[in-house]
Amino acid sequence: MNNKQAGNEFEREFCEMLSKDGFWAHFMGGSKNGQPADIIAVRNERSYLIDAKDCKNDRFVLSRIEDNQHMAMRKWELCGNNQGLFALKTSKGVYMLTYGIVQVLEMADIKSLNMQSIEKYCIPYDRWEATLNDM
Repeated sequence: MNNKQAGNEFEREFCEMLSKDGFWAHFMGGSKNGQPADIIAVRNERSYLIDAKDCKNDRFVLSRIEDNQHMAMRKWELCGNNQGLFALKTSKGVYMLTYGIVQVLEMADIKSLNMQSIEKYCIPYDRWEATLNDM
């Protein structure tokens, strides 16, 4: 399986995971014009713009975030929504990375995250999802 196929598989898998956890989740993949994110999810009157990234070798290179994704995530938040998110699939599970943290990392000239950095800056999916129940 090539990188594109693995990425597409994770996007669908993650959308299904969200649905099983009570989100209305819409997979936006396959757009001919490209899309700024993979999934819009809604639960408890809160909406989430999520881009799913399959992190081979447990590394997320920040340059994988495209300009249109940066613009969309900024606009998403300016419209009153929660921060955009990246769902990172690693060998240790899925981790959620907020767009705000991405901005801080880029200002600090950090180019990529290894597994240790992912664990430091991201929230494991299960913990992220559980905190939403408190809102």
